[in-house]
Formats: sequence, C-alpha cells, structure tokens
Amino acid sequence: MFKRLPDVQPRLADDVYEQILSAIVNGEITPGERLIQEKIAAEINISRTPVREALLRLEQEGVLELSGRKGFAIRQISQSEVSDLYGAREAVEGYGAYWVAANRTPQRLNAIKVKVDAEQAVSNRDVEAEFKLNRDIHRTIVEQTGNKVLLDMFDSIWGKGISLLLFAATRSNHAVSAPSVHVELFEAISTGSPEAAQSAMISHVREGLSSHIKDLEF
Repeated sequence: MFKRLPDVQPRLADDVYEQILSAIVNGEITPGERLIQEKIAAEINISRTPVREALLRLEQEGVLELSGRKGFAIRQISQSEVSDLYGAREAVEGYGAYWVAANRTPQRLNAIKVKVDAEQAVSNRDVEAEFKLNRDIHRTIVEQTGNKVLLDMFDSIWGKGISLLLFAATRSNHAVSAPSVHVELFEAISTGSPEAAQSAMISHVREGLSSHIKDLEF
C-alpha cells in the first residue's frame, strides 16, 4: 500500500541546530549578537529553510528570542525560570532516587554505577561532554524506575537546548563540581534509606540551582 522510501540522511536542520547551540555554549555567539538566517545559510552553504527551522527550534526551547526583523538573539533567562526548571528536577529526580533506593537490585545499581564510573574515567572534557556525562547519570537513575511517564518528564527537562545553556553558564564563571559528587550520590542510593537517597538528590540539584543563581548575579 505504501511506497518504500530511500534511507533518510541526517536532517540538515538538526546539524544546524547543533552547530548554533555549540557556538552559543562555547561563547562564539555572544549575548546581543544578532543571528540572521541568510548569513548563517551562506556561511554553511545551505538553503535558508533548515537554518530557519533550527533557529525556530532554539526559540521554542527558550535559548533564542526574536531580535529585529528576521533576526534572533540569545534570550536573557530569568531567575524565576531557572528556579522553576530546578524545582521540576527536584520532583522528578528526587522521586527517581527514592524509588531506586526503595527497590534496589544489583542490576539497577550496576546500571547507575557504570555511568558514574564512566564520568570518573574522563579527565579532560569540554562543557558539552561534561553535560552529557552528567545527564547520562541522572537519566539512568530515573530510567531504573521503569516509569515511562517519569522518564518522559526527565527528557522534557533535559532534552532542550536551554538545559545545556544553563549548565554551561554555571561552568563559565564558577568552579566545576567534582565528579565525586556523583559517587556520593550513588552511595546514598545504594546504601541509604529511600528518604536519604531522595534528600541527597535534592541537595545535589539545589547546589546546581545555587550555582546558577550566583551566575545570574555575576
């Protein structure tokens, strides 16, 4: 009934999205600098359509905002928005830590430990790599609950460009958290009570919030 389609190549809009987001995170695009789709398209040597799609996606994710006619700029994120995002993380990841501690098995704990060990093994990493390692640890904890709704909520929070932008901001002006914090978090989940594991996760998330609030005031 349906015609077979050829193998789909990676979408250009996704590649453009990654390039723009990476440039923002690495400081190659600065606050106040206007992003014009025609200029980006000419530099990358592609049509304007995938560039427009990438810019609109970043706008929807809260990274960019409209600036002038047909332009975009990095959006200033408010303290209230940051608090809301971290509050949602507390609810989702705090419950995830509680559930895993209450229902821990060698298999579930090992899945988390593999991610924690992977972070420990990497000595030199850029902000994006650190973000992915950090996200993988937290996502694996939530994933072990087997609760698809909870995991979808996690992905909704962490899967947007604004999450990487916030993470990068806390690393720009302040000391980077030592990887040992995740070792301590794992120990709380693997040996502590469910309440202690939840408390450890919430404290960990709040440290990130505190760091970002300081960044906003920098």
